[in-house]
Amino acid sequence: MRVTWIELKQDDGGLLNRPPEALNVPTGCTVSQALRFLGMASETIETLLGARAVSVYGVYASSDTVLYPDDRLEILDALRFNPMDSRRRRAEHKARLGEAKPGRRSKKQAGFPV
Repeated sequence: MRVTWIELKQDDGGLLNRPPEALNVPTGCTVSQALRFLGMASETIETLLGARAVSVYGVYASSDTVLYPDDRLEILDALRFNPMDSRRRRAEHKARLGEAKPGRRSKKQAGFPV
């Protein structure tokens, strides 16, 4: 069975800059088995799967996710920072500069008659 795979690296900027490569695997192959076929060590596979850094067509995959013909296995780069922390820092920065927009509130919360 033929699947394709691609690895996104930090210097790619999150963009698919090259076409996926073909990989022949047995029918019923799982994600962890396919990663082993790529030559990855078991520790590396566990780390990637634990960090949710492996997906099939953009959907996070687990070690026992079964691959089907023409699936695209994606090995994602690690996040450099937590997105929620970044949002929080930006909001705090805007608040310090006085640029903060008022939060969204319902009419009821704002005291308007409903």
